[in-house]
Amino acid sequence: MVKIRGEIKDFGDLRKTWGRLLEKIGSDGNDYLIFAIKPRKKIRYFHARVKDQCIVIEKAKKHIETSQITAKRKIYYDEFKCVAQLYNEYINGTKGIRPRMRDQCGRNASYVISLIHHLL
Repeated sequence: MVKIRGEIKDFGDLRKTWGRLLEKIGSDGNDYLIFAIKPRKKIRYFHARVKDQCIVIEKAKKHIETSQITAKRKIYYDEFKCVAQLYNEYINGTKGIRPRMRDQCGRNASYVISLIHHLL
């Protein structure tokens, strides 16, 4: 299995980085490819938009290959912060990082990883 390269990030002030991420996503949002360092069997997209200082995740609007989201999900700063603090370990392929992220950061970790990868 080929490992997909990601870029190590220096987030600096995470509160400011969160603000930049919200700005880039915007209230109308966009579809984003789910990013993973180990390629998935199927390509999947999700839609992200900003509402009331949180990121709303839902099924893709412009792509047929949508993720399996059954209900809208919300991502708040604390969940972003948790994933951002572990992001570089994920990119480096640290053993056991995916379950650790899921356990510590919640079920939206893949979406946060993808947004960081694509937008920051």
